[in-house]
Amino acid sequence: MINPFTRIAGWQAFGLGLVFVIFMGIIGSYSNVSFNGALDVHFVQHMTLISSFSLLAIDIISLVLVMWIAGLILSKGFRFIDILGTMTLAKAPLIIIAFAGYFNHSIDQNKIPEHPLEMFQSISFIVLIILSIFITIWNVTLIYNAFRISCDVKGSKSTVAFIIGLLVAEAISQIAIYKLM
Repeated sequence: MINPFTRIAGWQAFGLGLVFVIFMGIIGSYSNVSFNGALDVHFVQHMTLISSFSLLAIDIISLVLVMWIAGLILSKGFRFIDILGTMTLAKAPLIIIAFAGYFNHSIDQNKIPEHPLEMFQSISFIVLIILSIFITIWNVTLIYNAFRISCDVKGSKSTVAFIIGLLVAEAISQIAIYKLM
């Protein structure tokens, strides 16, 4: 559950990860869940199928490219397909949040600035926030293990490179979303 990458990588991981991403895109568009960033998940008012897949593509491309560059800096040799496959498969837990979006009964997001405490009156919203925290931790753990295993790196240098890489991937994805969408 936290390190499947010792048994699956490359094209096999990419294919399985792509199946999860496709279902996340479809389910997220109907449950109004937006995967808008390398780590971001938001509940939105309306999400189209095209927007959902565009955001997921930006998310995965930015994460894969940054982790690939970090791997090139730290590792002596690895395959790009292993980074692509494991990073794509690492997104699999987010399908739970896509499904959970169907149960979100929060207030209108336009009203939140006027009455910010009202969102905490929705039990489903509070449960979804707590669930999102655990899923995000699981997702980051999978991304770290995917990076570590695919690039065959360990130690403090790999941890620092991973943290910087994840922050850079998030920044790149946010800039790309702002510029492209």
